[in-house]
Amino acid sequence: MTLSKKDQERYAALAALEEQPTGTSTPGESAHGADAAAIGQQLLLDALGSTQAVARAVGGRPRVGGTAAGAGSSPTIRTRVTPTRKREVDQLRAQLGMKSDSDVVRAALDEYVQRHLQASA
Repeated sequence: MTLSKKDQERYAALAALEEQPTGTSTPGESAHGADAAAIGQQLLLDALGSTQAVARAVGGRPRVGGTAAGAGSSPTIRTRVTPTRKREVDQLRAQLGMKSDSDVVRAALDEYVQRHLQASA
C-alpha cells in the first residue's frame, strides 16, 4: 500500500508531534459514519489484497460444514489422548498436509461414523 503525498505529509507531522513529550493534538480532517466505514474497508482491502480476505478478517473463519462466518459457533467435542496418540496425530497431519489436529480428528471421526452407520444399516 502506498500512501498519497497528503497522507505522507500528515503522517510525518503526526509522528513528529508524538515524538515530543509535550505534543498536543492538531486539528485535522476526520470521517464519521458511512464515510469512515468506507475508508476502513478500503484500508483493509489495500492491506489484505482481496474482498475474500477482508470478509474473513472481519467476519472470522467459516464454521465447520460451510455455514457462513458469524452464524454462531460450531458444536464442539472435546477429548484427551495419550502422548503417543498425539504424536501419531501430528505425524498423520504432516503426512496428509492438513493444517490442524482438528482437521485430522474431523476426518477420522467422519470415516468412523460412516463406517459404523453403514455396518448397522
